[in-house]
Amino acid sequence: MSRVETGRFGASLAEVADLLNFYGVPEEIRAELLGAVARAEGLEGAWVVRAGGAPRRQSNVQVLESRVRQIRQYQALWIPGLLQSPAYAAAVARAAKLGSVESFVSRRLDRQRAVTQARGVKYSVVLEEQALHRAPGRELDIMPAQMEQLADAIDAGWVDVRIRRTSDAATFSVSSFVLYDFREGPPVVLYEAQAADLYLSAPDDIANHEKQFRAVQREALDRDASRALVESMRRNRASLQG
Repeated sequence: MSRVETGRFGASLAEVADLLNFYGVPEEIRAELLGAVARAEGLEGAWVVRAGGAPRRQSNVQVLESRVRQIRQYQALWIPGLLQSPAYAAAVARAAKLGSVESFVSRRLDRQRAVTQARGVKYSVVLEEQALHRAPGRELDIMPAQMEQLADAIDAGWVDVRIRRTSDAATFSVSSFVLYDFREGPPVVLYEAQAADLYLSAPDDIANHEKQFRAVQREALDRDASRALVESMRRNRASLQG
């Protein structure tokens, strides 16, 4: 182990993945390093890595702004972590049984601050309309505040959020995904599952997901219409609870 860490011996993709799990490396950095190792080993393509459990997934993303220049995210079911309100994040932690709720929420907020304060990081999201109706653990009382936070993020301009209405969805996407473009190294597509992460780094896969993202983004409402829909849903949810 010490010889690998000091650079005296190389490490395989599997060994690097194990080390990243052990050290609790944040997802964005993990994707970047595994992509670089895979390409160096001539393994460009697809590979599956064990998720490493809740501790790694709660890792603090402290160096996001220094690594990522662009994040493109398609999310069909839930509000993305970078856009979650504290109450929504807490509901996620409770529903998924991720240990300390306070710790989970704190790390979520740290990650959000890293992105909002970063310079030159472009963050684009296409969110399915149904995600606005679904609350983790059925805690529906958290949704007005979540809609308000989403609207505030759109107004602040650090994220481009587009809502794709169900009636306008012609392009089919099997699952949610995140496309990371790093300042250095190859782009990586990440599919996150319950027990493992799927990484794609082959140029054809990257190109296909870029095309997929553009397609769903074209079918989504524009920025202003997305903002109006979020605000309308906030008011409706608040009135139901009032």
